[in-house]
Amino acid sequence: MKILDEKGKLFGKVNLIDLIVVLVIVAGVAAVAWKLGGSAVTEAINSNAATLRYEVVCANVNPDAAEGAVADIGGQLMSNGDLLDGYVTDCVIEPHMETVVDADGNALQVEDPSARDLRFTIETKVSRAANAYAVGSQEVRVGKSHIVKTVDIEFTGTVTSVEIVDENG
Repeated sequence: MKILDEKGKLFGKVNLIDLIVVLVIVAGVAAVAWKLGGSAVTEAINSNAATLRYEVVCANVNPDAAEGAVADIGGQLMSNGDLLDGYVTDCVIEPHMETVVDADGNALQVEDPSARDLRFTIETKVSRAANAYAVGSQEVRVGKSHIVKTVDIEFTGTVTSVEIVDENG
């Protein structure tokens, strides 16, 4: 038995064009259903999520940009252009320290007046996948590089602490 006969029917029963039209209609209905009920699906997925609180330190930041970061406390996280279920809950400006060597060869820590360090606190709902927590496309682990990105800011830093606040979300 041929898959496609001379009349264009699959297995001699279904017209190929009709099958394509039905598949397009089903895909369209599924897309509309996802668009209208997407938040319910997202909530169902997040019902198994944990609430994660973590800190990211971004070093050597321009002082004006640092002020903009503090102004964005409460900003919603983004990843690849999509908003995530996570927020910047705090941002503290700290002095940026540099190591210099004095005339005697001693290493000294001195404040750099032209730069600041930022300490972000972030809370988000995440699901554990592949033995790690992921926020958007980024794994969250102490010592790992992390991009703090909202609609208004984007800084790169290092995760310094991770805490599971609520295992059930």
